[in-house]
Amino acid sequence: MLTIGGDIITERSVIDGEVVTEVTSVAGEIAFGGVEAYRGEYTFTPSSQTQTIEIAGKMARENITINPVPSNYGLITWNGSTITVS
Repeated sequence: MLTIGGDIITERSVIDGEVVTEVTSVAGEIAFGGVEAYRGEYTFTPSSQTQTIEIAGKMARENITINPVPSNYGLITWNGSTITVS
C-alpha cells in the first residue's frame, strides 16, 4: 500500500492482512516503522582520538565512509630523550 500526503510518503508491505514493513519518506529522509533517521556526517578521516558515530537505533540513508590515513601522516612520539617519527 502506498499513501501520499504532502511531502510524506508511506509504503506498507502487507502479508495475510498483516503489515510486515512500513517505510515513510519525509523530505527525502527515510524511516522504517518510526526509526529515527541519522542526520550526521557520512565521511570521516582517522585521527589519534577514538571517534564514535552516534548511530545506535537510527537508520542511515547511505554507507559511512572512513577515509584512509593521509599519505603525509607521520606519528611523532617523545619518550623523554628520543623523538621518533613513524
